[in-house]
Amino acid sequence: RGVLMHNANRTTSSNGTGVQLGAVGAAQTLYAALHVLVFGGTNPTLNVTVKNSATQGGAYTTRLTFTQATGLTSEWVSAAGALADTWWRIDWTIGGTASPNFTFVVTVGIQTP
Repeated sequence: RGVLMHNANRTTSSNGTGVQLGAVGAAQTLYAALHVLVFGGTNPTLNVTVKNSATQGGAYTTRLTFTQATGLTSEWVSAAGALADTWWRIDWTIGGTASPNFTFVVTVGIQTP
């Protein structure tokens, strides 16, 4: 199972909307991919994390962290199960000066053995 979690241009830091993707079983792996398609501003930085929670509005725990992006890039990260919480979201932090912005895509999926 997998889902597109983000596909937009952003100029400010924020949290994504929670999606009920499901739990990651002990024999499963959580995967995520980040693709930065466009960037701008002076010294722009983008930090993206994948988090999960027991409920959509609950406290989210960081499960995956991408390397800080400073331009066009892509990265694939993973973590082995077991992760019982079923709600997932991404958070992003944008830094830099002179109107930093990023267009980026994030997908998250659970591999079943």
